[in-house]
Amino acid sequence: MMSERLYIVLLALLVGAQAAVGYLVAPTLFELINDRSYAGTIAGVIFERMGWLSLAGLMLLFGLRWRLDKTGMPPPKWDAVIILSMLGFTALGHFLIRPWIVNIRRSIQQAGGFEMCDRAMRNQFGLLHGASSVLFLMVFILGLSLILRLRAKP
Repeated sequence: MMSERLYIVLLALLVGAQAAVGYLVAPTLFELINDRSYAGTIAGVIFERMGWLSLAGLMLLFGLRWRLDKTGMPPPKWDAVIILSMLGFTALGHFLIRPWIVNIRRSIQQAGGFEMCDRAMRNQFGLLHGASSVLFLMVFILGLSLILRLRAKP
């Protein structure tokens, strides 16, 4: 069935893109670019685009999942819960945490850089990056769980 194939391909592309961006591209930027601020700017743009791509892809996956409820795939209720969780985590990171990081980063630059700003600002910046990383990892793990559910199909 074409919808099932589209669902599987889209899911694989989204999970693969998450892995590539979060665990290959971003670390490589910070490894190769000596100016951490510049590397962070590039990574921020990539993560913003990945966020929009993920939001659109997850909404499409959610719609496709409900079209596939009679194909013998795993029960759509649990897949829908997983997709909605992925969508929620992505939206939280994209619309709340990422703009917060951007604002703090701007404040840090205005204060003369990371070394010159106050400790509270640096701590908040680090905590937000940690929260963003956890959300990103959760979306990735949930996406992998959907792929594994496909493998469990009789």
